[in-house]
Amino acid sequence: MTKSIRNVLYFETTVELWKDVEARFRQSNKARLFKVQKDMSCLSQGDMDIVAYYTKAKQLGDESNAVTGFPRCECSKCECGINGKLHKYSEETKLIQFLMGLNSSYTAIIGNILVMTPFPTNSQTYSLLL
Repeated sequence: MTKSIRNVLYFETTVELWKDVEARFRQSNKARLFKVQKDMSCLSQGDMDIVAYYTKAKQLGDESNAVTGFPRCECSKCECGINGKLHKYSEETKLIQFLMGLNSSYTAIIGNILVMTPFPTNSQTYSLLL
């Protein structure tokens, strides 16, 4: 944490601290969300190597997660597993976006990745591309 936001001495529990940090920094910023999603949709590999392209896509995906305010089930007896399903959907969407931005030299491996069952994670896909 930067010095300007460190006020951890005033909380009795880590739960209280986390709730305060989350309340301050989890606020959805629609202008920032717009920019991040636009950057994600326009991202393409171009002259970047796979490492640089993946790093940029991951950074944008992480930033998107931070400003999205993705819905989550907060009931204590949730049995439908919606949180896991929403996370999986979000990760698969980011992976598809990443694959769409790859150069045409990866067309064959993209086709192979798209038919894999189960669908690979982002890090597994990165390893395959390397």
